[in-house]
Amino acid sequence: MKSNPPVNLTQFQRDYAVYLPAISSFYSTYVAKQRLSDFVPKDRIPKGFDRGIEGMNFLNEEQGYFTYNYGLYSAGHAQLDIEKSLVQEVMIHDRNHAKTMILGDSGGYQIGKGILKFDWQDFEGKAANKTRDSIIAWLELTADWSMMLDVPIWACDKNNQARTGLTSPADCLQKTRFNNEYFLKNRLDKTKWLNVLQGSDWHSAQSWYEGVKEYSDPAVWGDKAAEGWAMGGVNMSKMDITLKRLMIMREEGMLTGKNWIHFLGTAQLDWACYLTSIQRQLRKHINEEITISFDCASPFVATAHGLVYTNAIHTAKKFSVVMEKAPDNKALAGSDIPFPFESEIGRRLVMGDICHYAPGMLNKIKKEGKTSWDSFAYSLYMAHNVQCHIEAVQRANHYADIESARFKPDWRSWKKLNSKELASDQFSEWVPRNVLYFDRFVEELFNTKTLTEAMEMLEHTTAKAFLISIAGARNTTNGQNDNLFGGLFDVEEVTRADEIDLSDANDAALQKLSDELGE
Repeated sequence: MKSNPPVNLTQFQRDYAVYLPAISSFYSTYVAKQRLSDFVPKDRIPKGFDRGIEGMNFLNEEQGYFTYNYGLYSAGHAQLDIEKSLVQEVMIHDRNHAKTMILGDSGGYQIGKGILKFDWQDFEGKAANKTRDSIIAWLELTADWSMMLDVPIWACDKNNQARTGLTSPADCLQKTRFNNEYFLKNRLDKTKWLNVLQGSDWHSAQSWYEGVKEYSDPAVWGDKAAEGWAMGGVNMSKMDITLKRLMIMREEGMLTGKNWIHFLGTAQLDWACYLTSIQRQLRKHINEEITISFDCASPFVATAHGLVYTNAIHTAKKFSVVMEKAPDNKALAGSDIPFPFESEIGRRLVMGDICHYAPGMLNKIKKEGKTSWDSFAYSLYMAHNVQCHIEAVQRANHYADIESARFKPDWRSWKKLNSKELASDQFSEWVPRNVLYFDRFVEELFNTKTLTEAMEMLEHTTAKAFLISIAGARNTTNGQNDNLFGGLFDVEEVTRADEIDLSDANDAALQKLSDELGE
């Protein structure tokens, strides 16, 4: 079979904010184990896979069926033993480091939830420092950019107090300050560090910023200071707070020389365009080297819940990826019906590659399961979904660029409208009006000369209403996470769809796959 060259999705990235697929350890397992042995038997590998399992490695610019130079990988799910990691996570380690970029998550979520072992009772003691040392060593080996180990504010809520011993946001900030100092003092300078901002409202977000900004200040930490920022909590979900934060950072010089800003867990396609608009203004006015990135685990979490990306919607009404319940039918075992959903992975598959188990067939634990999928089928769906999500993000930005060249609406004319009124206020057939309004708004905001001028613009009655209307799906109110499945995507025939958070790399169903490989 003739091998076609990889489809390079990075070439379509242009100057857009960078989407980072939050790569599942379940997914990377297949690349790693197949290099060592026939983890997937030869007769189980799809006939259309002319490069074998390695073709699923989108970081491999020579052998991937599609390639993309970016990803996020978390220490919270990683093998922290370095020697074992080099073998088990070869997809992440064995890559062209000059062309690809991996952002390392420090695993603060997993520590806060008790998934990653940590000595909370002796927070500054030997055992806790051993965990910190393991995370630092792994991140320095693995990632180009890495987040320092924050203690999120939710670690002090009633569901976590018994484990963490934390009782207030101030406790979380204090522990984060200790971690930041430990990480900077022990950094090896093989990765660049992001200072993580948290907060559940403006007051707590501002207190957090004031409490950690010194770790990004070369006047305090010299060449050990963090080189970038990571936006968590309301800093990455409430646009009015996001922009206030950036204006204050601009005023205080905290964006100068900081070449990476990451927004944690952002899945919405319109936010991909908003972040692109912000990145362009940051490059124009403050730092031409700066990059904004955002991550979500949607392609992997969706698969764990039995969903497949079918297409994407790019219209004035909405930007959205569409997922549906994926075909799962034992009657299709051995079928040569083509896989119906378009991708470089999909065009190499037939339904028999997905629906592996026929009636009566036993799985690896010698039982007949309800599903026709084996664990490899899950990885195939993940590969398809990753490409679809990357392309949906890029296409949203393409459309936004095309229509922004035609329409430049004044944000002062924006009004909150009901669904009937909204249809008459759309400028473009392809792009929601808020994307076009925002591009003009943020351009004007960054043209302000002083912090006072910027804040007055953000406090304008129309501006406040507009920015509140585009709050991100990970908006938090009273500690409740509203980033639920139904708010992010259009889905058909999904049971309890409103309980699924597709941006959550720590999703229980995905974690179960990683732990058990679905068998």
